[in-house]
Amino acid sequence: MATLAAACSGPRPSTAPAATEAGDGATPSSNDADSTSVESGGQAHDDGAAPAEGDEPTGDAEGSEASGDRPGTDESGSAEDGIVEGVALEDGSVEGAESEGGSVEEAESEGGSVEGAEPVGVFVEGVPPAAYLEFDPFVAGPIAPLTGSITTDLSLDERRPLAVKIGNGDPKDRPQAGLAAADIVYEVLVEAGFTRFLAVFHSEIPSRVGPVRSARSSDFDILADLATPYLATSGANSTVLREIRQAAQEGILIDVGALRMSAPYERDRSRRSPHNLYFRYENLGGGGPDSLPGGPPDVPPAQLFEYGLSNPPSLPDAAGVTVAYTTLYGGEVSHVWDPFLGGWVRIQDGTLHMTETDFGVAEIAPANVVVVLMPYGRSAADRRSPQALSYGTGDALVLTAGSVHEAVWERSEDRVGFRFRDTDGNSLSLSSGSTWLLLGNTTSRWPLAEVTVLTSSDATQLLVDARTAAEAEANAASAS
Repeated sequence: MATLAAACSGPRPSTAPAATEAGDGATPSSNDADSTSVESGGQAHDDGAAPAEGDEPTGDAEGSEASGDRPGTDESGSAEDGIVEGVALEDGSVEGAESEGGSVEEAESEGGSVEGAEPVGVFVEGVPPAAYLEFDPFVAGPIAPLTGSITTDLSLDERRPLAVKIGNGDPKDRPQAGLAAADIVYEVLVEAGFTRFLAVFHSEIPSRVGPVRSARSSDFDILADLATPYLATSGANSTVLREIRQAAQEGILIDVGALRMSAPYERDRSRRSPHNLYFRYENLGGGGPDSLPGGPPDVPPAQLFEYGLSNPPSLPDAAGVTVAYTTLYGGEVSHVWDPFLGGWVRIQDGTLHMTETDFGVAEIAPANVVVVLMPYGRSAADRRSPQALSYGTGDALVLTAGSVHEAVWERSEDRVGFRFRDTDGNSLSLSSGSTWLLLGNTTSRWPLAEVTVLTSSDATQLLVDARTAAEAEANAASAS
């Protein structure tokens, strides 16, 4: 079976699935007393792309992150990054900072009448009064552009998307906070076969998101689709910081990273740095849209995918996918269809991938998962760091509505989003809900993504084993 460290987030069940409770590694809730605000005088810390324990690599090729725990510099020679200490300038910047910038209320009863309705006028004999009442079978409301779902949030057009860099390469990053609320998650290869998330929040923003990690050069082409979103990061090396400033000047993003401002960030002291930095959107501004950095957006984000159309036939007996990077530190991730959740449950390195929500810890199970195979070049920020080349075309697997489709992806600079077609050229659409895109590498310079389509029996067994192991771990934790 092949493997990768990829990602998937989707429909958001109202309750956490059975047999999966917060175990030893559960992140404290948003009200955790151990969470403290990031001090503006914090020291910089080396953001290890690989875990910094044992014989694992310790240098973060592109990222030098803000940290309140101990000093350090990144191996690329960047200046020491920290939660910036200095005097606020008249324009609001911080001196020394490296970066600048439905349903019907009265339902028809079994007898055909509506409780509480008082029909008037003349009725045809044998026709129940309810037949004369008009019911709108559709729920009215705007469409959330990044999920294709109907929303009741009429202020959505006044909200910028929020893109957050979230760690995933180290088990100490998990369970992450807020991933179930993301509209879109891009999983991108970084150093040593690890992956890192760029999670995009718009239709829903959770109370906290993290652990927040450093930016990469791959991020900026992706962010160009999002109508000048906020970008929350723990920092970056000097070259990537220049790329952030350049992207801000070009209107691609608004930098709300920890090197620029401290108010939205806090350290969770129950976790070790650099896996303990969290972002709180509520602390970004003073309340209304006008108080937020950049003010209200000029335009809302555009729809990035096609939604809701009928798709051509899918692969027979396919119920999931596994993506792997077979290197010393690389991992594997599987997405398995669960009809009860209506999503593709994520299993990383054989373990259920959980996320902290505002209501507890739950499985990650996005409505859609797309494996997008693309070349990676060498980042100008560090020769050890791969950079996704996300414009162009290539092979893909589209997982939606319980089906797996072989596909071809296409993305160009003259329009936003990805387009997917099957191998016969027929357009493929996604289900409304969250979408995870696994940007798998096809370039021999870097670890190659190995992709395997799972049969129904293999997928079922994988999910049963993962949930059984999670339940056993939770029981052991509660007994200790």
